[in-house]
Amino acid sequence: MQSPAEVAAPTHRRPLQPKNFDSIPSVWIHPKPKPIAFRCPPTTGVGAGKESRPISLPELGTMAGLRDASLSEELVAARRRRERLRAERERTEEALRERYAAMRRWAVELEKWAEEQRNLELELRLLIELRDLQSSSTISSPVQSLREKERQRSTEVKLQMSPVQSVREKEQQKIVEAQLQRGE
Repeated sequence: MQSPAEVAAPTHRRPLQPKNFDSIPSVWIHPKPKPIAFRCPPTTGVGAGKESRPISLPELGTMAGLRDASLSEELVAARRRRERLRAERERTEEALRERYAAMRRWAVELEKWAEEQRNLELELRLLIELRDLQSSSTISSPVQSLREKERQRSTEVKLQMSPVQSVREKEQQKIVEAQLQRGE
């Protein structure tokens, strides 16, 4: 029984081939012909059927003209390529500068947000501590405060007083309340 790796493996490798022939420039389909100076002249005679033929050297004047033309074409192509690369580099640098500025703005906003979150967290902790403190202070403690003790004593003393004194106290209290109402 074969493993899945063996089944999936191709039996031989094929070179990449273009799928859409319309998108390929005609330069790729038809290679540039060799200059006339480098072509082998047809030979006739004894060695006509042999593969290795002697190459005749073209005249120096035509060769120099071809060299100058090809060098000037290469120079123009190199200049164009250099200009294109320079323009691409400038576009890339500009895009990187824009991204860097956007990242800096984002970092500043993130720092502000983090600071706001820290402040909110501190406020929340303070509120929780205040609530805990308030709830702990409302719990009655087993130890009575001095005020509470004095109130209890005063109520005990009032209960022990005669009914005549309590009536006098009520009258005095009414007088004080009346004075307070007139003053307001």
